[in-house]
Amino acid sequence: MVELKLDVKKQNIQVFTDVHDEKKSEGMAEENKKKSFGMLSLLDKSADIILTHSEKRYEPFWHIMGESFIEYLRTTKYSFPVDPQVREVKIAGNIFKIEGEKPVCSFDAQDRCMEHFTKELITDAMEGKQGEKELKKYLEFQTKQVKQTEDLMGPNKIVIPAKIKASYLVRDFVRNLIKPVHADKILNEKVEITKVVLYFRPIYAFEFQNKKNNKTGVIEIDALTGEVSKGKVYKTELKELIPEGALFDIGAEVASWVIPGAGLGATVGKAIHEKRKQKKAIKRMKESKDFDEKMKKSKK
Repeated sequence: MVELKLDVKKQNIQVFTDVHDEKKSEGMAEENKKKSFGMLSLLDKSADIILTHSEKRYEPFWHIMGESFIEYLRTTKYSFPVDPQVREVKIAGNIFKIEGEKPVCSFDAQDRCMEHFTKELITDAMEGKQGEKELKKYLEFQTKQVKQTEDLMGPNKIVIPAKIKASYLVRDFVRNLIKPVHADKILNEKVEITKVVLYFRPIYAFEFQNKKNNKTGVIEIDALTGEVSKGKVYKTELKELIPEGALFDIGAEVASWVIPGAGLGATVGKAIHEKRKQKKAIKRMKESKDFDEKMKKSKK
């Protein structure tokens, strides 16, 4: 049976604190405002491009960490070379005869093994399209904990709601943490989810209007890295899609998937049983072939 451990204290919401605040971000946007309209606008006068709206946006992503431990027994055949004249070897009171054509001492032993695996998952909480490569860099920046997403809301502040629940991610996460092992008997197995954090990263968005043609464009400033890009504005508060309690409700759901029934031991045991059956079949087939060849030679 798999023991599932979830550190509830390490489930929380964190928000990154600005490296580039609103004033600094606005200055960067003003310097790059022509880029929001494309190449043709580069010839326009800066005075013709005016700021019409600005907002701060928070985008969510998940950071999940876990580890697994497994302790098990397995039978292993050990061997080592001996001098040609050696007929038997005494090890810890047990005598092993040297048999066969080669001067090798072989014996079966029981190993007690312990293995440890770790895993980390970083993915956006909206569509699951942004992965570790794009988001991991943000973990270097300073954060502070917030009790609820309402703490981030305010005038011209947009919180992008999370669409992906932690339980959806943790289910596959746990499955990948449970590694198959070559074992005769499972003594102990444990999966521990050590971190489940929903991060919100800040982005400033500035909408500009070109007075010559009334076209609008938006420049976004990453408040952490300072990266400048074309973007969009929302101008309205977005409704929460999944209540925060449901976002973090992973304990009961994952436990019900992992713990009931025979657990990992049975899965591993079944795999080992099938593997041994295959090995026995191969061995018996070889013996049959050897005997067939022997019989053919005797008839000649």
